[in-house]
Amino acid sequence: MTGVHSNHSAAYEVLAQGFIEAIESYDRGEINSRGLVLLAQQISTPEVVDQMGDELLSHAFWAMRHLVHRPACWAPTPAEVRYLLRCLRGEEVFSLEVAESFRQ
Repeated sequence: MTGVHSNHSAAYEVLAQGFIEAIESYDRGEINSRGLVLLAQQISTPEVVDQMGDELLSHAFWAMRHLVHRPACWAPTPAEVRYLLRCLRGEEVFSLEVAESFRQ
């Protein structure tokens, strides 16, 4: 069981680090929202993210993919994406309610 857990942890770290790097590139203005969508698609797939069963990874993945739809009211805001970045870095504890509050 330990091997499975460590594989899951390693996969989580790889995805989280990929998401962090992609969001940081977006935050620095190196890529636009469309570039962030493309990076998200290169980093992972919906199936892989769903298999992880992690709410933060899932929310970050879909936020990166849907940011391009701004200004639609359901699309994540840049502030929400920055919040997700802080959560992925371990600077804040992820809360779906907090993440969604950026859209109101």
